[in-house]
Amino acid sequence: MSVNPNELLTVTQAARLKGVTRQWITRLIKAGRLPAVQIAGRSFVRQQDVLSYKAAPKPGRPKKAKPEQTTKKGRKK
Repeated sequence: MSVNPNELLTVTQAARLKGVTRQWITRLIKAGRLPAVQIAGRSFVRQQDVLSYKAAPKPGRPKKAKPEQTTKKGRKK
């Protein structure tokens, strides 16, 4: 894989870009969900990969939609 060094972000930079913690980015890398390259013992990710990453939906049953609230006279609040 040929990577332009200008496209690479450190784990800290990637975390700031996504608004998450460094640990979260590290977990994604270790789980193989975010591709990374190791250079001199440090992990780097491509900016495009970070921006295009979307978390998978949470497993389990989706939450119920709350019913619309109405006033005593039957009007919507």
